[in-house]
Amino acid sequence: MLVSAAHGDKVTPTPVLDQFLTGLAAPDADGAFAVQTAVACADRAATSRDPETYYRDIEAHRADDPLFGPLTRTVTPCTFWPVAPAEPPVEVHNDVPLLMVGDTGDPAAVYERRLAANRDLRGSRPVTLRGAFRHTVYAGLFAPRNQCVDDAVDDCLRTGVLPSADITCRK
Repeated sequence: MLVSAAHGDKVTPTPVLDQFLTGLAAPDADGAFAVQTAVACADRAATSRDPETYYRDIEAHRADDPLFGPLTRTVTPCTFWPVAPAEPPVEVHNDVPLLMVGDTGDPAAVYERRLAANRDLRGSRPVTLRGAFRHTVYAGLFAPRNQCVDDAVDDCLRTGVLPSADITCRK
């Protein structure tokens, strides 16, 4: 839908997308975004303070991530956050059952980082949608539904049991 709009086509957002976009444009009346920013910036190690670093990253990924890439790879408040994290990052190495759902082109939950988290969380099982470039892949919230992803997640939610093997779905 956003690709069509970017090409100048008239589109009507789904109710979920409309609510999401309205929220992005609304003032932060309750402070939720401000708090989220403070938590995210205080939790992460120092980020580059060189704006050119972000521009190079955007350009390097422009072909495969033309819409959300520039939004998610750009300078953020964390770039110039004045306070270092209060404690070192937590290292998690355990066997807690966790279903990790995402795609290979997610601009916010980067695929390589999800693979690293999967290695650290030995009890986790990934469900990966190959060839998609979006942040949400389950239940068609912001993009077309994918039956393979939906079936894997729905089965885990119904049974409480993780798949016996990693699942890779195709777009």
